[in-house]
Amino acid sequence: MIIQNTRRDTRISAQGLDAIISAFYEITEDGEFIMENDRGFPSLRGFPYIPDEPIRPGSRWEAPGSRAADPLNTGNLIVYPFIAVYEYIGAELYMGVPVHRIQASYASRYQYEDQGDYQSEYQNRPNLALNEISSILGSHRVDILIRAEDGLLVFMRDSLDITYTFFNNSTLRYTGFTLTFGHSITPMNRIEITTNLEEIFGTPEPVREHPPELTPALLPEPPPDEIRTYVPDDSGIEIETVPEGIRLIINDIRFIPDTAEFLPEERYRLDLIARALSQIPDRTFLVEGHTASVGLPAGEMQLSLERAMRMVDELVCRGISADRFLYIGWGGTRPIDDNSTEAGRSRNRRVEITIME
Repeated sequence: MIIQNTRRDTRISAQGLDAIISAFYEITEDGEFIMENDRGFPSLRGFPYIPDEPIRPGSRWEAPGSRAADPLNTGNLIVYPFIAVYEYIGAELYMGVPVHRIQASYASRYQYEDQGDYQSEYQNRPNLALNEISSILGSHRVDILIRAEDGLLVFMRDSLDITYTFFNNSTLRYTGFTLTFGHSITPMNRIEITTNLEEIFGTPEPVREHPPELTPALLPEPPPDEIRTYVPDDSGIEIETVPEGIRLIINDIRFIPDTAEFLPEERYRLDLIARALSQIPDRTFLVEGHTASVGLPAGEMQLSLERAMRMVDELVCRGISADRFLYIGWGGTRPIDDNSTEAGRSRNRRVEITIME
């Protein structure tokens, strides 16, 4: 997931996403990466390498690794090898946790083998895009923190200066740093969580609610005779298991037209969703907004993002910590039904919440 800057007024808030890139891989006992549908993440493979023999401050060693590069997100990955030089700095505390600090450096070096004249190469390989990488040149200095308790990666900061040259002779230079955070978590008990969710969403309960013209967040509690009681229909929330975790699909989510304001009758489902998520500790929730495709794509994208943000705000107001949420808007780019019918458009106007594995 590619995070955008979402800190509001210096306060901790939910994290917005610029993009989501699925990556599924297996790491063997000897550190080899077995990638499934390689999308370039993680970019570093076989790195960092920790030797089996004892080390002490000042110990140095070398080990091979590889790096995946696709700076223009074209899907044309370059995976090239490097040799990293490591040095063990010593033990310290990081956010109160005992860790080992290691520093490493490596060089990015890649040259297309038979580059020659790129126009000739393009004629010989008609499928070769001119924005494919012809060479890579760069340097990296990496600070690595390893948890002392179990040897798990806690944090990496890769300070880099790297230049990509393409077959059209254009160049792209990156300077700065990338951050990698690692943590371990107990695997999700999907059967237990799904069963609990089905119990919460499957049996509607009587609800005492303010009349639609009143807004509880802004008005004082009205007298009892101004509160109505009703039993809602089925919640309209589907539960499905996906590789990323467990997804809640909130069908036909009702907003004031062309806004991110929920209609008053949605308060019941918002309460229900908050109740369900509050019973799931130590998990991150990904909120995705979707619209029907009936207008300008840019406007639909912005509206879907605002609606995802509003869903997060409503759940935070109901007691769930903001830092547990990620959100993104997809506009009308991911329909699940036919936009030419009202029923289809109704299904496409939805919010999905994934309980992340």
